[in-house]
Amino acid sequence: MLTSLSIRQIALIDQLEIDFATGMTALTGETGAGKSILIDAIGLLLGDRANMNLLRAGCDQGEVSGEFRLPVDSPAARWLAEQELGDEPEGDSLPLIVRRLLSRDGRSKAWINGRPLPGQALKGIGRHLIDIHGQHQNQRLMQGKTQLALLDHFCDLKGEVDELGRLAREIHTDEQQLAEYRAEQASRADRLAFLDFQLEEIERVDPQPDEFNQLHAELKRLTRLDEWRQVLADQMAALFDEDGNAHDRIGAAEQALSRIADLDEALGPVIETLQSAEIQIAEAVDTLRGRLESAEADPERLATVEQRLDTLHELARKHRVAPEAFEQHAQDLREEHERLKRAGGSLDETETRLARNRADYDRLAAEVSKKRASGASKLATRLKASIRELGMPNGEFEVRLSQPETLASRRGDRGIDDVVFQISANRGQPVAPLDQIASGGELSRVSLALKTLTAGDDPVGTFIFDEVDTGIGGATAAIVGAHLRALGESRQVLCVTHLPQVAAHGHHQARIEKEELSDATRTWVRSLDTDQRIDELARMLGGRAVTDQTRAHARELLDSSV
Repeated sequence: MLTSLSIRQIALIDQLEIDFATGMTALTGETGAGKSILIDAIGLLLGDRANMNLLRAGCDQGEVSGEFRLPVDSPAARWLAEQELGDEPEGDSLPLIVRRLLSRDGRSKAWINGRPLPGQALKGIGRHLIDIHGQHQNQRLMQGKTQLALLDHFCDLKGEVDELGRLAREIHTDEQQLAEYRAEQASRADRLAFLDFQLEEIERVDPQPDEFNQLHAELKRLTRLDEWRQVLADQMAALFDEDGNAHDRIGAAEQALSRIADLDEALGPVIETLQSAEIQIAEAVDTLRGRLESAEADPERLATVEQRLDTLHELARKHRVAPEAFEQHAQDLREEHERLKRAGGSLDETETRLARNRADYDRLAAEVSKKRASGASKLATRLKASIRELGMPNGEFEVRLSQPETLASRRGDRGIDDVVFQISANRGQPVAPLDQIASGGELSRVSLALKTLTAGDDPVGTFIFDEVDTGIGGATAAIVGAHLRALGESRQVLCVTHLPQVAAHGHHQARIEKEELSDATRTWVRSLDTDQRIDELARMLGGRAVTDQTRAHARELLDSSV
């Protein structure tokens, strides 16, 4: 349930703090006082789109935060645990703080228990926290998908409908894959034949890993063999063989320094370095000599390398790739060939799976359809009784099911049924779909009746009714108020109302007031005690002029409603 709401710099609200209790709370006030602002602010906590027009004039930021108490085993608590956003339980309840910040620059920020996340992510937790019923939500009641969802909720078919949705998605995916497989079947055979030809040609040439680069390096050495031999010979002479070579000159320097080493201790390391250089030069010359002796001209090897490179170049040219990239190209061809060969097996697997899923879907859909038919009759009977209590004494209500004729269009996410809620509010008039004849007041009462019937199975802890009393008055309003109060016995109910007959049934009442200052307008909320409730109900009964007579009537109304 929602325990407190804090609003800062939103619309007409400068700063507001309000606490909420269990049961039904009636929210009253004059038209234009700002009752809808509370609903809009709560909607922000539930993930509604951030409308920057909600910001108070002259303010760059606005903020809404709400504190909740959740049963530890509720869907909301499980969602928090899955997202790793929950705090430690306090007794048998889980605390939750949701915060939303709007900025004039268009940015919106959100936090759950102090941890930041995108504003849209609030929808995930919001659907488990509060259920808002207003004129917009009542309009959705006229949609077939909403009516079907309500019937399924009444029939407790969530598990079966979820499974139908899963099967429908798999069937759709497999049907698309099959269509693609069959459309590509002829071209796939042609492609396989061409790949066979290409891979046979590659196997005949049998290029080895990195062969092109290695041959290219070898060709470079073979074609510059004379230059290579000359450079080796010249450097051997300079280092060791010719007169005045580097080895002899270093040796002479080492001997000269050794003769005076006893005169300067610092010469010792220098002499050692020269001795090491002599040794390293001798070793380098040995290596060069060995390379020179092995570097014999090999015209046959040169011809072989050139011919092999020509073959690799020609193969790469045919495949329109660079020679150095041919190894990866050949691997890609092999993988494509294997994938196309497997496609035939995938086709068989997909057809088998599709047939199985279709059979499972049709069996389950038939079971769901049967349960819906049984539940539709019960729902219609109970709704008819409820709307008659809610001011439509001659009301009739029917829930009609039908099925599309074509099998393909029948396998939808929610099964094979279409549903239409039909109503007649007046004696002698035939029933007709809600969207054709129901007024706003009738829709509100049908919505309230549905919520009353299904509340016991609804895990949401807070219901908000925004002017559910539209289009009614008098005794009917009192009955609506009694229904809302009954709903408040098991749920937290917040009801925005203009009717005293509805407000009097609240366990609690709060008045939304608008105050016009010299340079601004401010909205604030005041919780009412019994005497203040009587004054507010008297105002609602008689207008601005509250008399002893209207106050007495208000007291009588309050006493008779609780």
